[in-house]
Amino acid sequence: MSRATQDRAPGRTQPLCAPRRKSGIVLALVLTPAALCLGSAPASAHDAFGDLGPFYASLLHPLADPLQAVLLAGSAAFLAGRPLTDTRVAFPVFIGMAALAASLLAAGAAIAFPTVLTAWAALLAGLAALLPATWPPRWVTCVLVAVTGALTGLAPGTPATGAILQPWLGTVLGISALAILAWFALETGSRRLTPLVPRVAGSWVAAIGILVAAFST
Repeated sequence: MSRATQDRAPGRTQPLCAPRRKSGIVLALVLTPAALCLGSAPASAHDAFGDLGPFYASLLHPLADPLQAVLLAGSAAFLAGRPLTDTRVAFPVFIGMAALAASLLAAGAAIAFPTVLTAWAALLAGLAALLPATWPPRWVTCVLVAVTGALTGLAPGTPATGAILQPWLGTVLGISALAILAWFALETGSRRLTPLVPRVAGSWVAAIGILVAAFST
């Protein structure tokens, strides 16, 4: 009988397999906690975005700040219920005022509004979304979104010292992208589902504004 046949024989045992398997399990049990402990220390201080951290922090700020998100959603709901001719004028006003407010913050201006004022602005935007499409006039629409746009741009607060362009660019792009997406979703829903979609969204915004204002006083 050849050596290969003897190794494959049913009664033939491999004495080295069990010790190797046991030693591998022991080694894994020892090294895994050690690797987790060593890897967790740098992870706490590691910036996932590197040098673009201020940009992404400002870009995603509406998703982390409920009041800024409510202001943005209320403005989008209000514009979704207006005629498209009014929206084409009012939407750039909203974005422009948000960009101007973010520019003031980037320049180091110490501008801060109480939370209750921002909550009342969200309440006003939510109630305005309940109005008929033919009212208010275009200039009133522009004034309202100018106020909400400015407060939305001021929501991130003063950027860190030395960081000017990235926070400003992230704030403007984040507000613009989310406002357009929210307006598009609500306007499409009002056309394809029911005209009540922007009004329902506005009622939720108004309710949140009331709650925030009540707990801020």
